[in-house]
Amino acid sequence: MPSEDTPRRRAPRQSTEERRAMIVRAAIPLLVEIGPSVTTLQIARAAGISEPTIFRAFADKNELLAACLTEITDSRHVVDELDAIDPGLPLRDRLIALIEAVRAQGERTGAVVDAVSLAGMSRPRREDVPEDERARLSERRNASWARLRAAVAAVLEPDAAELRMPAPDVAGMVLAIVMSLGRGGGWGAGDASVTTDGLVDLLLHGITA
Repeated sequence: MPSEDTPRRRAPRQSTEERRAMIVRAAIPLLVEIGPSVTTLQIARAAGISEPTIFRAFADKNELLAACLTEITDSRHVVDELDAIDPGLPLRDRLIALIEAVRAQGERTGAVVDAVSLAGMSRPRREDVPEDERARLSERRNASWARLRAAVAAVLEPDAAELRMPAPDVAGMVLAIVMSLGRGGGWGAGDASVTTDGLVDLLLHGITA
C-alpha cells in the first residue's frame, strides 16, 4: 500500500476529441429519455464532469446537439451488434436478432433527431451548404448505408443458397422495410402494429398459405 507521502497519480489528461466523445456518449441516452429539455447540467452529471467542462469542449448546447446527431446516425453502432450475431443460429433466429438490432437503433436515432429538432436547432437550407460539403455528407451517408447493408448481408450469408435472391439484395429489402416501419410508426402502433415475429414470418414464408 502506498504511504501517505506517495504522490497521488492523476488520471491521464483527455484530448479535446476524447472529452467531446465522452460527453456525447453521456448526452445521447438523456436525449432519448428526457428529450429537448435535457440540460447541460444533467449531461455533465451523467458524464461525471462539471458543467463548465462541457463548454470547454463545445461552443454551446447547439454544437453538442449537432455532435449527438452525427454520432447517433453513424451506422457503426448497429453494425457492431449485427457482427455479434451468432452465424450458427437458425435463419429465423438470426432474422429476429438483426431486425431487433436495426429497429432499436432506429428508435434511438428517431428520438435524438426529434429532440434536436424540438430544441430549435436550425438546420441550414440545402442551397446554403457549400457544394463540396454537400458532396462530403452524401458520401458519408452512402458509405454508412453500404456498411449497414453489408453487415445485414453477412448475417444472411450462411443461408445464401436457400435465398431466392443474392444476400445483399435481400439485405437491402429487409432494411427498407424495417426502416420504413420506424418512420411510419408501424412498430407498436395499435391495430396497425407490426411485430418482429410477424415480419420474420412474412420474410420467410411470404403471404401465401
